[in-house]
Amino acid sequence: MKKLSILFVSILTLGLTAVSCSSDDDKDSGSIEGKWEITHQGAIVANQEVIQPYNSEGCEIPSMTFSNDGKFIDTTSEYWDSKCSTYTEDGTWKKDGNTLTLKYSDEEIKWEISELSSSTLKVKMTYSEGGLSVSAVSVYKRK
Repeated sequence: MKKLSILFVSILTLGLTAVSCSSDDDKDSGSIEGKWEITHQGAIVANQEVIQPYNSEGCEIPSMTFSNDGKFIDTTSEYWDSKCSTYTEDGTWKKDGNTLTLKYSDEEIKWEISELSSSTLKVKMTYSEGGLSVSAVSVYKRK
């Protein structure tokens, strides 16, 4: 009987340890609020995702900052004429299931969320260009 009690307590302790030591990635898996920096960009070509590390060319890394009041700030940089220029745009956002809608002053963009954890946001945007359907993929990391 004593061995059975020790076995039960050991299993219970092991189970509680496994539950209490789960990674922080699971904690905020559905939260989009915060600052996200782009790490990779690409497209879906012939039903295959082709992404590459983002090259900032020495400029500030583009980012998206989502606040819990439904507003966002989109920061982009570009290297032009031997210098970096940084631009910001703001708007409102709404997440409904796996759809993230961004409303800028002059347009609305819908992203499909493929992955959202406390550290990674991966989105796909599909649009038409010249009669073809194009799917762009972006991967962000939480800053």
